[in-house]
Amino acid sequence: MSKKSSSITFRIDEKAEQGLRKFAEEKRVSLNTLANQIFSDFIECEVFTKKFGTLKMSTDSFRRILSYISEKDLIDLAVRGGSQEAKEFMLFKWKELNSDVVTDFIKMYFDFCGYGRCDMVKTESKVSLSVHHDLKEKGSLYLKHFLESLVRASLDKPCNVTTTEDTVTLSFQP
Repeated sequence: MSKKSSSITFRIDEKAEQGLRKFAEEKRVSLNTLANQIFSDFIECEVFTKKFGTLKMSTDSFRRILSYISEKDLIDLAVRGGSQEAKEFMLFKWKELNSDVVTDFIKMYFDFCGYGRCDMVKTESKVSLSVHHDLKEKGSLYLKHFLESLVRASLDKPCNVTTTEDTVTLSFQP
């Protein structure tokens, strides 16, 4: 199904235009495609994350914070984040909880917030995702408990989770 499009005309700063054109060229996309991606990210993510009070930080800073936290406290933070804060955000943005909302949130969490790169496959009987990140072993521990508690609290479904130092793989029934 093709998305309906419309035309809009506006002026931007010349320096911003040059930067956008250069970035579009580096990504090997048209300026139009890049503009659509930027506007979509803003409307779908940025507006809600700002309203909700989400902070952004570098991967290095987050990894350092994780390294100072005990495993018990890290698991407690991850469970609270997944079971309460993620659930509150999903209700804030989508006003309901279901499998599609949970998977949309997970995609947004990794694409927009930068916790890692997520590959997801959804079928009628199973959602499988694999996350590759740069947060080391404690990052895997955090993401494992965050995602598990997210699925349990939002969908009341069990998960199968496997972790390595740099990956978390999770599956559940929608």
